[in-house]
Amino acid sequence: MPNKPDNYHYTTKITVRFADLDVMGHLNHAKYLTYMEQARVLYIRDVCEFQGTWEQFGVILANATCDYHLPVAFAEEITIYTRCSRLGGKSFDFEYVLHNETGETIADGKTVLVAFDYQQNTTVPIPQPWRDKMTAFETEL
Repeated sequence: MPNKPDNYHYTTKITVRFADLDVMGHLNHAKYLTYMEQARVLYIRDVCEFQGTWEQFGVILANATCDYHLPVAFAEEITIYTRCSRLGGKSFDFEYVLHNETGETIADGKTVLVAFDYQQNTTVPIPQPWRDKMTAFETEL
């Protein structure tokens, strides 16, 4: 088990599929962001206890960054450490650290998300239950 980065309490494991590789046999650069997306969706489901439908209420990705450190090959198991690092009025930040099986950092990234009501087609304040649950889970917020 890789060493957990400081102040990260949520983990997701993903095994690299053959379809995720580029022509050089490495994990395609875009898949890192897909893996981060999977981690944040599970975080919202588990930490915020979201059980609604994304068509009614959800989040919009406003910004995404990824710094790549090491290549990743087929069938490697990636551990994604995820945390909410900032809660604003309508937006919040997630940070990610991706480790390979030996605990090396293969990438890290950050996303800015905006709470969004799809029925009204507008941004909305972060729901208070989400805010309360993330604040309780993320002891550094």
